[in-house]
Amino acid sequence: MRTRAIIYLFFFFLTASVQARQTQIPPKYEFRGVWIATVNNIDWPRNRFDNTDKQKRDFRVILNKLKSNGINAVVVQVRAAADAFYQSPYEPWSEWLTGKQGKAPVPFYDPLKFMIEESHKRGMEFHAWLNPYRAVTNTNSSNIHSSHITKLKPNWFLKFGTLKIFNPGLPAVRRYITEIVADIVRRYKVDGIHFDDYFYPYPSAEFKLKDDYTFYNNRNGFKRKADWRRANVDALIRDVHYAIEEINPKVKFGISPYGVWRNSNMSSLGSRTTSGLTSYDHLHADTRLWLEKGWVDYISPQLYQNTKHKKNSYLELVRWWSKNNFGRHIYVGHAVYRIFEKKSFGWNSFKEMPYQVRHLRKFSSVLGSVFYNSKALLNNKGNFKDSLRLDFYKFPALAPPMPWKDATAPLAPDSVHVSNNIKNIRLEWDVPIPAKDGELPNRYIVYRFENDEPVNIQNPTNIISIQSAKKRYFVDSDVFDANNYSYIVTSLDLLNNESELPFGPPIKTQVRTKPKVIIPFDSSKPISKNYPFSYEEAEFFYKLMMKSSRDYLGVSE
Repeated sequence: MRTRAIIYLFFFFLTASVQARQTQIPPKYEFRGVWIATVNNIDWPRNRFDNTDKQKRDFRVILNKLKSNGINAVVVQVRAAADAFYQSPYEPWSEWLTGKQGKAPVPFYDPLKFMIEESHKRGMEFHAWLNPYRAVTNTNSSNIHSSHITKLKPNWFLKFGTLKIFNPGLPAVRRYITEIVADIVRRYKVDGIHFDDYFYPYPSAEFKLKDDYTFYNNRNGFKRKADWRRANVDALIRDVHYAIEEINPKVKFGISPYGVWRNSNMSSLGSRTTSGLTSYDHLHADTRLWLEKGWVDYISPQLYQNTKHKKNSYLELVRWWSKNNFGRHIYVGHAVYRIFEKKSFGWNSFKEMPYQVRHLRKFSSVLGSVFYNSKALLNNKGNFKDSLRLDFYKFPALAPPMPWKDATAPLAPDSVHVSNNIKNIRLEWDVPIPAKDGELPNRYIVYRFENDEPVNIQNPTNIISIQSAKKRYFVDSDVFDANNYSYIVTSLDLLNNESELPFGPPIKTQVRTKPKVIIPFDSSKPISKNYPFSYEEAEFFYKLMMKSSRDYLGVSE
């Protein structure tokens, strides 16, 4: 009796825990991004010699899979080494696109234009990821085209081992990189510009960056080289910010720096970490200052350590960034590629990555995630992709609005009306007049409420469609016989400001349809070991049940 009571209590609390997790309202606004790396063909194109049709097909497959797992934004590397995955008037075609730097795609197409259009078709934001300073990844093996900037302006560059980078201390370099960004913002409908963590190079015991001459000739009153280097990077971030604002203030500017700004033993403002490497002191990237000045719209710190790391705990770093956002957005960068990494304490668990997502959601100022990389995520390392699809990202979410960029909501749709037949319910509506800022809706949201349940548009479980402004109708085929349904349609602008509720009550209808066929659960198909409870919990529960059966039936081990 005692054993059975223990099992009953365990099962009760486990079931309650799972039900609480499932009934908890998920976030309606959450950035759910994935980095798609092109350097060395890490994620896409799968092979640098793939033809145009193969590249397009593979990219569509990536987007479709990401969309089906709840991702609402992609961060795609379009400039890895002063090259281009688009038709640039300044830099040659990337070798990772066509196999040879300077060679255009055959048949010709503009990959950036194509990727933006395909992402937007699926309701996903597209952020163009640029490496600002890297020019040559490997001076021993890279085949550099004659039009490459290192050939045209050799005095702009510094060598660091086999790496060649732009010299951040030269004002001409800053103007050039800013113009590269401005050109993209002018000609392409990107949602964001994104820089990675490579500013001044990561320290090396073997190599030294030889910028003494530049320092002495461009020191601008600085006595310490470290302060001068930080000022150089600050100036680039500031200039890029203002260039974007001038051309298209709706375009977001984000950066994914190394996860530690400074340690608390270096600054009272730093995090409670003890790692020897920081972005401020070693990469000369004062990321906290950029947030404070409002030069960036979001930071995606690469929190690639796990929750058990002794020097740089993921838990501490999330806490620190949540308190140092200065009203801007924080989207945590996660190392999906490290799941089950050999000889790496803390990563050998199915629970690690789900716990990271649950933890960040405890902080109201942390508004999402970006996962590196798309290949690791879609290969379902640690069954984490299943956890997103079945649990964390089961319901849709919008990228969070940025009121400092746009705080004016569009108007609600006009003349929403409904019709139904034996198969479905059809909603139609008209375009509203422009809002105060002159904008028309960019997308529409359709909400559904069943059997007189309370209207709550803050609960994303009530969303049944988020669709392009070009489509002003929705057909609901997922309905039950004789149920009562109410619908609300709202408008979204480009930055996901949502209209107020339409005037009057929700559109109501009582439907008479063919009974819905319920497909029984197929236990032969595996689901994530993270859902609805962790693999370890499930294994323990199974062993406990087996032990109870043996005890009850008098079966020995």
